[in-house]
Amino acid sequence: MAVQRSSRPALSRPLRLLVLAACLAPPFAWSQAQAPSTPPATACPLQPRYPLPADRSDLQKLATAQQAAADERGCLTNAAFHAWRGATLLALGRTAEAIEPLERALLHDPDLPGAQLDLAQALAAEGDTASARAFLAHMRQRSDLPLPIGQVIDRQLEILSLPTPLANVLTAGWQSRWQFSAMGGSETNLNNAPSSSEVTLTFPQGDVTLPLDVESRPRSGGATLGVVQWQGLRPWNESVLVVQAEFKARQTGDSETSYQQSDVAATWLDAPAASRQWVARVARSHLRYGGTSLLRATRATLQYQWEARERTEASPWSEVLAGCRPAASLELEHRGYPESRVLDGLYQGGAAGWLCRRSMVGRGIEALTANTFFYGAQARLGSDRPLQAARAGGAYRRAEVRAQWEGPWLGGRVGAQWSTTRQRDRTPYSPLLGNVPRSTIRHVLQLEASWPLTESLALVANAEISRQSSNLAVFDARQRSVYMGLRWEVMQ
Repeated sequence: MAVQRSSRPALSRPLRLLVLAACLAPPFAWSQAQAPSTPPATACPLQPRYPLPADRSDLQKLATAQQAAADERGCLTNAAFHAWRGATLLALGRTAEAIEPLERALLHDPDLPGAQLDLAQALAAEGDTASARAFLAHMRQRSDLPLPIGQVIDRQLEILSLPTPLANVLTAGWQSRWQFSAMGGSETNLNNAPSSSEVTLTFPQGDVTLPLDVESRPRSGGATLGVVQWQGLRPWNESVLVVQAEFKARQTGDSETSYQQSDVAATWLDAPAASRQWVARVARSHLRYGGTSLLRATRATLQYQWEARERTEASPWSEVLAGCRPAASLELEHRGYPESRVLDGLYQGGAAGWLCRRSMVGRGIEALTANTFFYGAQARLGSDRPLQAARAGGAYRRAEVRAQWEGPWLGGRVGAQWSTTRQRDRTPYSPLLGNVPRSTIRHVLQLEASWPLTESLALVANAEISRQSSNLAVFDARQRSVYMGLRWEVMQ
């Protein structure tokens, strides 16, 4: 009997991929092909294989083979097989037929996350938005769910409650988000000047200490900061494409200390539904400072992500690391300085770290969002090779350690990030500066907080404290900044 479809909005296709790939976050540590909790006595003649065929005719042949094997003894109680069959029917657009095998999969393994997401999508497509919301709300309570993915689930829950015309617009094609921020504040070093008031030069006759010109010393003052951000998600067969763009402008009372910065990046996730996957990313940045094109950088990253750790009783760190996903990457970056080509360089390096998320128990979607904690750590090591031999200091080695945390605070959310970066040249920087290799260490603490005023408007504040020390005093620097303003968010 044909199923009468409702005009209620369906979840975006495929929801599983969009949720898993949201906001460049690590994907779920779950595989749709996860083994059933109780293996059948007889093996199923068809074993789940991902990704699904991209060609529709091959997909149809697979659905026919799955239908023929559905009543085999070894397949009847195989949750992974039924979830696989349901995913195939969903990919063919046969949402009504997909519901039965997906429900059967969850009957044998209620915690199979891939099947939960697919069933929510199928139910929404058939007009049963109440059940779809219930499944998504259940998914939202998982302790190993990364924060950005939870935010996308929240958005899908909001979409299901919207009037039909608007929801249909939001669920078609690209899923995107705009953010507009306007802030005002002050900084203690608008011109990024050295903190020292004098410089010591080395001559054959001996050292000479000279005072720095007043214009070369740190300038403090007020500034306004405007930021526009766009982020888009789009499925591509079994993969997901994520595109991000940001434009930031700081305006001060002096054009020499104002700047404009633009960044654009594209990220490809090859199999977000899998427990492990490759992630490739390319990015481009441009910085104009004081009316001059100061820096143009192009970056490429190839990352591998492992499945998230599960909670065990054996280790005291089990509770802290539960839901943490390890990742390692290779990085390549070309840095160009249009006004001083001798500084151009090519950076090569690697990074490794963890990305973790925990949720405290709460009632309702709002409580779940408010009680989410996010934390992680990363270590990076690499070297920058000059493209011209005349660059002062030659090649340099750079090492960085970074840690971050985010959680609820006073009805809003607060985040903190700490980084320490060490850099050392391989050759002496300059005969006039002691003829020794330059060595620097930089510490940066960043704080950010937001409090919602309405569904789309929030009060935001951020602060930054940085300190750079060097064996060459001319590279010592200090900076503090505080900004506060409003952020407006628009979903499309």
